[in-house]
Amino acid sequence: MTPQIPILAALTATLLLMGCKEEENRTVDYYSSNPEERAEMLATCEVSDRATEDANCVNADLAEQQAKRDQDREGFQKTFGDPSFD
Repeated sequence: MTPQIPILAALTATLLLMGCKEEENRTVDYYSSNPEERAEMLATCEVSDRATEDANCVNADLAEQQAKRDQDREGFQKTFGDPSFD
């Protein structure tokens, strides 16, 4: 009966490690080009305890900031036109 315990422990550890699938890290450009994926990732990161340590959360957040900045810039230009420093 004793030889079965290490085998069972090794099998259990293997199954647990198989469940820990490493997610592919996406770039800021990817999240900028894919707003639906960005929104999904941001929703996931919102409930994650380690969002600040997750590269995908950081990159999705940076892409969101860029999108908002671009949107603000477009709105400013529509309202006030291009700035002229001549």
